[in-house]
Amino acid sequence: MNNLENFIRNHNAAFDAEEPSAGHMERFEQMLPKSKVRTLSYVKYAAAAAMITLMMTLSGLYIYDNWGDSGQSLSTLASAGPQYAKAEAHFVSTIEQQQQTIDALQSQELIKDFDFEQDLKAMDQLYKKLQKDLNANPDDPRVINAMIKHYQTRIAVMNEIVKQLKEANKIKNNKTQNHEKVSL
Repeated sequence: MNNLENFIRNHNAAFDAEEPSAGHMERFEQMLPKSKVRTLSYVKYAAAAAMITLMMTLSGLYIYDNWGDSGQSLSTLASAGPQYAKAEAHFVSTIEQQQQTIDALQSQELIKDFDFEQDLKAMDQLYKKLQKDLNANPDDPRVINAMIKHYQTRIAVMNEIVKQLKEANKIKNNKTQNHEKVSL
């Protein structure tokens, strides 16, 4: 190894004598693939602006549809005609009675695990949408029939809730009485 090192040190100038020919580096650079400078065209900017505008428009429509018209009074079934006023009064009265029954059954502290309020809230939202539809189309029999069907469905759902709450109360009362008999 020492001989090789000595030879390289002694003949160092001979190793550095050869240089590439003139223009070698330029030809080498031309052979390399050129990196493309990426430019964003106005089409991409226009597409992005259109997308943002579309998103803002859709969100505005959604907000207006769900929370708008707060100052505008919503039509009820009675506003569709006098023949519907009596029917609506009956439906509303029945729903209020059922709600009082549900509240009374829930307040007995025996029932805590029934979560039906979300269903009733969803039905309320549907009713508000029907009211908006009735505002837009006061003489449309499809909207009027849908409102009547909504009242009937809500009453049926509330009847089922009352039935289930009463059954749950009976079961819990029986369990409580059985536990009291056993502990005596």
